[in-house]
Amino acid sequence: MKSDAKRIFSNASSLFILQLITYAISLAAVPYLVRVLGPSKYGLVILAQSLITYFIFLVDYGYDMWGTIQIAENQHDKKRLSAIFHNVMAGKLILGGIGFIIILILTVSVDKFREERQLILLSFGMICGQILIPSWFYRGMERMKFIAYCLVSVKAGYLLLIFLTVRTVADYELVPAANFIAYTLAGAYGIWTVYAKFGLSFVPPVFSEVLRGLREGFIYFAKAMTDNFAKITNTLILGFMAGDAAVGFYGSAEKLMDAVRAMLSPVFQAIFPHSRRTAARSKAEWFIFIKKAGVAVTAFSAVLAAVIFIFSDFGVRLVLGEEFMPSVPVLRMLAVYLFFFTLNNIMGAQTLVCFDRGKAFLNLTIGAKMLGLLLSFLLIPAFSEKGAALALVSSEAAYSLFLTIYIIKSGLLYDVRRSGM
Repeated sequence: MKSDAKRIFSNASSLFILQLITYAISLAAVPYLVRVLGPSKYGLVILAQSLITYFIFLVDYGYDMWGTIQIAENQHDKKRLSAIFHNVMAGKLILGGIGFIIILILTVSVDKFREERQLILLSFGMICGQILIPSWFYRGMERMKFIAYCLVSVKAGYLLLIFLTVRTVADYELVPAANFIAYTLAGAYGIWTVYAKFGLSFVPPVFSEVLRGLREGFIYFAKAMTDNFAKITNTLILGFMAGDAAVGFYGSAEKLMDAVRAMLSPVFQAIFPHSRRTAARSKAEWFIFIKKAGVAVTAFSAVLAAVIFIFSDFGVRLVLGEEFMPSVPVLRMLAVYLFFFTLNNIMGAQTLVCFDRGKAFLNLTIGAKMLGLLLSFLLIPAFSEKGAALALVSSEAAYSLFLTIYIIKSGLLYDVRRSGM
């Protein structure tokens, strides 16, 4: 038990520290870009990134969860690890090809996307790196430092290219080009580590196994997609209904919040493999673990949210500048979202998924996110970027309520606690 706790702490600590570095590097580009590009062009860049995020989830599919589980269960079997790795990579390449066809269709058929076709196609370029970086493999092996190395490489390369190439508002298309180059180079490094550091060997993908991964990973893909659907779609609806400047105000606040939310991601990623194994081994042991971990992570999240809410005015003025002061109320609402986001990870991924309640998890997620989508259409026309933020917070709070009601009514918590008596 102590060795498990030590490994989790080591994984979480190393990834936490290194992700702080990567997001500090990433954030360094934001003040520069918002001042060079202004709200409208920066908003266009954010709009294109939001569209591409759909395809990032497509190529990640359910592999971030399903692949992690498969690797975690076969950590000491290199032959099996090699087979899993190449089957997953084959699936990701197939999905990437499908995504590219869809994006070509969109840039021909949708007027706003056709006008910015080059920007969107360059933004899609980062999908190459997303396919290649085997973060799901590292998580399953509980070797989080390799994820951080890739992230540092991506962000440092991106920042350097931004400062070297983006000089005027006309250079806005070079922002996704920098992302494309940095992600692809980091992806190449990621593939090298799999063979050089973990000793995997090439195993030709087996079509039936690729299909199995797609089939069994679908529920995780659907969950991840629906979980983030409202967040991504908010930005797109905002761009079509309120204009590029509104996207700039909303997107810049979201960038700041994403940097803060990244402080929690290493903890979630480090907890999940252990939480899954513990739940399979002993409900009582899992309950003791998740009670301690859940309280600690939620308390940390609450402190972060409070600090952001209180100092949002100062933070926006310092990082984004006076021109972006409309981002302040957005950032405050996103601080509240951060707290609910943490609660939902503890009740969802760390609880329902670990006890194979995936179908219920997906249904609850869909219900909450569809509510968020409805609220976006209702609130954005009236309140612009503030309406987008309010819709996001409201759907996440509703999600917390749905998860709580299900856990209580299903008797899951009662069963877990009774097993320890």
